[in-house]
Amino acid sequence: MTRLAKSGKALLSETWELYWTLVKVMVPVMIAVKIAADLGAVESIASGFAPVMTLVGLPGEMGIVWVTALLINIYAGAAALVTLLPNSPLTVADATVLGTMMLMAHAIPVEQRIAQLAGPSFWFTSALRIISAILLGFILHHSYAALDMLQAPVDIAWLPASDKDAGWIPWTVDSLQTLATIFLILLALIVVLKVLEKTGITAFLGRMLAPFLRLIGIGETAVPLTLSGLLLGLSYGGALVIKEARSGRLSRRDVFLSISFLCLCHSIIEDTLFIMALGGHVSGVLFARLIFTIVVIALLAYIVARMPEERFQRYLCADSV
Repeated sequence: MTRLAKSGKALLSETWELYWTLVKVMVPVMIAVKIAADLGAVESIASGFAPVMTLVGLPGEMGIVWVTALLINIYAGAAALVTLLPNSPLTVADATVLGTMMLMAHAIPVEQRIAQLAGPSFWFTSALRIISAILLGFILHHSYAALDMLQAPVDIAWLPASDKDAGWIPWTVDSLQTLATIFLILLALIVVLKVLEKTGITAFLGRMLAPFLRLIGIGETAVPLTLSGLLLGLSYGGALVIKEARSGRLSRRDVFLSISFLCLCHSIIEDTLFIMALGGHVSGVLFARLIFTIVVIALLAYIVARMPEERFQRYLCADSV
């Protein structure tokens, strides 16, 4: 077997492994949302999310999408979104606001446990992500409205044109088509990530961002670890920070700032591209999210630097590392 064939086989195997993990999450979510829609429960559930969604200019039922992402992951939120879209059309601005909120706050039970193992408080980092997501969603919504930007209906070309009242058989066909397309999207994402890594672009991005991390108060030792999570994800970056935190080479405050940064902004290539495939615009899902994170962590670093050690440990750190 040629090297190219082996590489292609390994790529397909890696994609399939990730895809199958996601399908086991996405399919139950899609079925549950379809049942809820058929029973008229979506409207009832949406009313509970309406106050928060109104703040960010989204229909109440989009709260179901965000909460699904909050509790499970981005892909589960995407499954809820593609099921609801026929009933709740969005503008590009709406899709960007929702996608940015999903990127900033998702998989809270799992990812904040990782954060907690590194040292920061589970409850503080959870609140930081949720409040930041709402605040940035609010800023983006009003900015796009004031500038009359991205107000065209979102057009997700790869989604089948479903009838909102479609029965189970048409819905199943459309859903299978959607899931097949998501496999191709994942394959493309993995190819892009590997190309960026092989060509040195990933390393170049890291070098570009490193001065900003130092500027906002993240110590020199923690910068490489933070960059790893920023580019590759909280689970990977968080694991490295946990290891370093337990080695004693990082101060608790550096660990806290590094993890807080990763909570708000991580996996900026893969997750960003996926949300853009769902209609999000790069202005929000990448640039605004990154700038917002830098500002928030700079403020947090200013506060933490002036906080007495006892208060820092009591309110911002987990009981033990």
